[in-house]
Amino acid sequence: MRWSLVVALVGCSGEVTLSIESDRPIPRGLDAICVGIADTDLAGGAFGRAYRLEGALATLPQTLRIEAGDADAAWAWVRGDRGGVPVVHAASVVDFTADVSLGLGLCQPGAGGVPMAAGEAMGPPSARLAVSQGAGGQLVVAVGGAGAVVIDVAGETLSVADGPLVPPGDPVAILAADVDGDCDDDLIVATTSSPPAVWRRDGVTFTDVGRIGDGAAAAVAAADVDRDGDVDLVTGSGGTLTLFRNDASGAFAADPGALGGAGRVTAVSAVALGDLDGDGHPDLVVGQAGGPLAAWLGEPAGTGSFLDAEAVVPAVMLDVERMVLADADGDLDPDLAVAVRGGASRLYIDREGRLEDQTFVRLPRPVPPASAIAIGAWDAGCAVDGVFAGAASTVVLRGQDGGTFASEASLEPASDVVLADLDDDGDLDAVLATGEGVRWIAR
Repeated sequence: MRWSLVVALVGCSGEVTLSIESDRPIPRGLDAICVGIADTDLAGGAFGRAYRLEGALATLPQTLRIEAGDADAAWAWVRGDRGGVPVVHAASVVDFTADVSLGLGLCQPGAGGVPMAAGEAMGPPSARLAVSQGAGGQLVVAVGGAGAVVIDVAGETLSVADGPLVPPGDPVAILAADVDGDCDDDLIVATTSSPPAVWRRDGVTFTDVGRIGDGAAAAVAAADVDRDGDVDLVTGSGGTLTLFRNDASGAFAADPGALGGAGRVTAVSAVALGDLDGDGHPDLVVGQAGGPLAAWLGEPAGTGSFLDAEAVVPAVMLDVERMVLADADGDLDPDLAVAVRGGASRLYIDREGRLEDQTFVRLPRPVPPASAIAIGAWDAGCAVDGVFAGAASTVVLRGQDGGTFASEASLEPASDVVLADLDDDGDLDAVLATGEGVRWIAR
């Protein structure tokens, strides 16, 4: 892999090599990457492209050559995918004085130290949050009843800028996904009274570029379902599930025959996509407001359709508020963390394509209740950690060897939580949506 990029105007001043490295097995642990490079002057040039790790690109490291042109420095970032779903990110500033490596390793250690609030809470109270990677680094977007803001760090505190107008209705979901294939994260915003909106990222700003479908959605998830290089969407509401296929330009069209929820779900409240059975195609888990979990497996021939799979999840009645598919035990397979409305959270571990309830084996007692859950490597160890945001408190769980979790700290109550490298120092931070606004928690 050898690319050449001239950032901003054509020129030959400054040339460095960007290396993308990983010890994750290919394709089991990583099967695609998306590489983005952009002038730190947001008016300058940019490059973004996705690559399947197959054929001549079936190994890492791979390198690319970057020519500075008139740029003084550039942002470089890479997203690693498995089964059509992002699983790991890395980013760095390129100053054109030395070569740069971006690592997508199995171990992604963060900073040590105690989690502590930095600065004041800002933005709308009790918001929904999403993390977006792109030119200008990682940003958090908060959507609430008081509007939407784009959140970054300025010095030792948060800074906010206005986001697009929120569609009519109450926000129920906000999702980061690269809908237009340029390797930065656009946003999907779902509300109770409007079809989901697409907000396209350009630099550090977002622009509303249209709606998806004709009706409101209670939940939305993203993955490259048909493995054609474009991110597709699954939405759910009531007893309806819909797959929207991406036409490669960021426009979506419903495919009614690819996915059916009739008779299996009646009150969809959450959806999540990930490759549960390791066949390279994303699978679907659906949570309900008072019904059992349900699952569909991606059609193994790669058509992008879904097949009913009743045996994948336990048929236990749950009032699901939020779900996340993430590798909680370090075996590369996605596990399912469920925030249960009014009850203790659940953790289901992927066992050869079936999700097994191991809540009381993996999580400390009492199991923390939550309205939202974030999973990622937040401390100095290799094991992933968990942040469970709830109405009474936010509980930080430190990951242990073997895939168990131990209580570490208690933070203020929150309605949502994400893990993001908000200050672009290479370590994750926690970002909480509190009743006073958005709070930055750093180690």
